[in-house]
Amino acid sequence: MKHRILTICAGFSVIVICYLALMLGMIMYFNAPNSSHREDKRFIIESGMTLRQVVNKLHDEKIIKSPTAFLYISQLIKGIDPKVRYGEYFFEKNISYYRILHKMVRGNIFFRKVTIAEGLSTHSALRAIDHAAGLIGQLPENLREGSLLPETYFYSYNDTKSGMVKRMQDAMKKSIDELWEKRDPSIPVKTKEQALVLASIIEKETGIESERPKVASVFINRLRKRMKLQSDPTIIYSFTFGDKSLEHPIRVSDIQNTSPFNTYYIYGLPPTPICNPGLASIKAVLNPIETDFLYFVASGKGDHIFAATLQEHNDNVARYRSLMQGKENKEAQN
Repeated sequence: MKHRILTICAGFSVIVICYLALMLGMIMYFNAPNSSHREDKRFIIESGMTLRQVVNKLHDEKIIKSPTAFLYISQLIKGIDPKVRYGEYFFEKNISYYRILHKMVRGNIFFRKVTIAEGLSTHSALRAIDHAAGLIGQLPENLREGSLLPETYFYSYNDTKSGMVKRMQDAMKKSIDELWEKRDPSIPVKTKEQALVLASIIEKETGIESERPKVASVFINRLRKRMKLQSDPTIIYSFTFGDKSLEHPIRVSDIQNTSPFNTYYIYGLPPTPICNPGLASIKAVLNPIETDFLYFVASGKGDHIFAATLQEHNDNVARYRSLMQGKENKEAQN
């Protein structure tokens, strides 16, 4: 009897040891680097796909080598019917079977991104959204200029274009609402829309963030003195509406055009923004620095020179033209 008990115990121990060895082997196999997956790859799980369908697709796309082993071990680890979340995934080269399963069960999806640069027109921004890979659906129509906040936005596969646009609109509304509450109450800008209009002009005048407060101070000072803003980007916008360049230097006839956007023709602000301004330009408008500047002109070195008087400004313009003429003569000689 004692011998029989020992035999049963020994047999049971062998079974347990074999089971543990099998489990250990499967765990090691499932966690080992996947040598058959030799390159980084994106993988899409469509809505409604079962685990078996997903596993077969993983095999078809050469991400896993043994679909049967992957399926059975996945069920052993996560249950008979583990749920995988639809979306787009990024599987690195040699990623283990366990990491693949873990990502799909947890829904660690891959995020794409689209960047709307500061100063883009709404039409150009919508074109970037329309061409962003992975977004679906139709774009909304009749969006006003200046309603989208320039930023980098992350999204997942099969997000909608209209949803992306709404995120950008909501981000702009939230930003302008918060900054408006902290504005300098003395500025000659009476509505949030006017703030966006002026910020859009500043955005197109300079790409140097540190210059925007100075440019803002020039236009704020001009508005206070009831001077025309005389901003070249508004001339350009009156012909192109922000979607292309003027394709020639600004001419006298361009300056004299009677568009409501041309601030050489109108007093005050244009009827709408001329682009989508970034936060730095909006902040520069709502809390401008105090200067006596009324003029500025390009320096020829990428930035601008500011002046408080017309005489000083004319001298700066003359130096700029002389510098440009010298560069043209040098290029002609070469």
